Amino acid sequence: MARFPADLLRQGCAPSHDAAAAHVRGLVALLLRHQAERRPLLQIHAQLVARQVFDRRPTPWHALLKAYSRGPLPQEALSLFRDARRHAADDTYAFVHALGACAALAWPRAGAQLHGLAVRKGFEIHAYVHTALVNAYVVCGCLADARIAFEEMPAKNAVTWNVVITGFAARGEVEYARLLFERMPCRNVVSWTGMIDGYTRSCRSVEAVALFRRMMAEGVDPSEITVLAVVPAVSNIGRILLGEALHGYCEKKGLLVLDIRVGNSLIDLYAKLGSINNSLKIFHEMLGRRNLVSWTSIISGLAMHGLSTEAVELFAEMRRAGIRPNRVTFLSVLNACNHGGLVEQGVLFFRSMVYEYNLTPEIKHFGCIIDMLGRAGRLCEAEQVISGLPMEVNSVVWRTLLGCCSKYGEVEMGKRAMKKILDIERESGGDFVVVSNMLTELGRFSDAERARKLVDERNAVKVPGLALVDESQ
Repeated sequence: MARFPADLLRQGCAPSHDAAAAHVRGLVALLLRHQAERRPLLQIHAQLVARQVFDRRPTPWHALLKAYSRGPLPQEALSLFRDARRHAADDTYAFVHALGACAALAWPRAGAQLHGLAVRKGFEIHAYVHTALVNAYVVCGCLADARIAFEEMPAKNAVTWNVVITGFAARGEVEYARLLFERMPCRNVVSWTGMIDGYTRSCRSVEAVALFRRMMAEGVDPSEITVLAVVPAVSNIGRILLGEALHGYCEKKGLLVLDIRVGNSLIDLYAKLGSINNSLKIFHEMLGRRNLVSWTSIISGLAMHGLSTEAVELFAEMRRAGIRPNRVTFLSVLNACNHGGLVEQGVLFFRSMVYEYNLTPEIKHFGCIIDMLGRAGRLCEAEQVISGLPMEVNSVVWRTLLGCCSKYGEVEMGKRAMKKILDIERESGGDFVVVSNMLTELGRFSDAERARKLVDERNAVKVPGLALVDESQ
């Protein structure tokens, strides 16, 4: 619980007008500092009510509306808004915060009602009210209404343009967002970043990187948020030179020091581009600034590159440093143990996760343990783990067991796994092929042929193979 100055919360005799005004200002300042915490909010609200300030000035109303709209329960801002309109705060500031609450709650009907009310009051001509309205429609997913509201605006400022561009781009409407982006009179770093992020989210990595290059060519310096938006696109393209150029820019501009997320993203980027040494270099240079994501990213990268022993050693070093692992960290170290054949260590990590750190495993953790046991030939234990799972088992888990059965020629267990897969989803041709290959290796050719024929008889889906070709090579 937050602690407040005693003289601000203490009840006493009626103060002078100047003292009362100072007291209210102090309460409002406290309110703005603790707007994310519900209990302090209620305490300060009660103090403002006790001081009977709401009928005399709009400032406390504005402060409370802002705090509630950005706090943990924004619906209380809408309740307060109804009271505010009956007193001293039926103005544009109150509407902005009420629309912000609608956006936080994703309540489109409430936003539409406020839209009608704002038009009736004549507030729609104010840019910041109209911008808040457009933002509420975008956040609520009412893109058609947002588009109409935006086009109707008599005067648009940079914030309005950015709200629409970033909002539409983030929801996959990149064509309309790009159209507005090109029409925007004066683009800034927020506009560029929103558009790049939209292309990245839409898996249009080439366009994202091309826009990033154009941004720099036009003399707009990318921020740390821009870098975070373009990193996944560079990763998808898979060109190490792009990654190194981006790294060089971050070093030159000091972004690695400014925001630890940039360093973490570059660790992950280099690992996915096949340069684990560069990942380790960045990680070691972050000494004294590393957080849980830094450790998890490098452990995951080492596991990805088959450096299981190094991943386990770094996990132990992380624990010695006093960093508490989460589910993602454990999944990364379990993957390392899985691919390195470190079965006993993997089981110990799993037990540590459950009993030492009180973390509830997800299906991915169980799948990793099952794969680990199956790869080591401990198929009965793997099947027992599946049978005892406390959640619904998906086809991926059974398909993992099926693959391990194929490796060790466990036909009967493989048939049981196959039956479970068929109970969960539509037949996949690949599963029948695995069973057929397993039977062929055991010399049961007639059974293998029957399994192959089932692919056509059941109209099983046969996923074609894909190859990734770099046209520049």
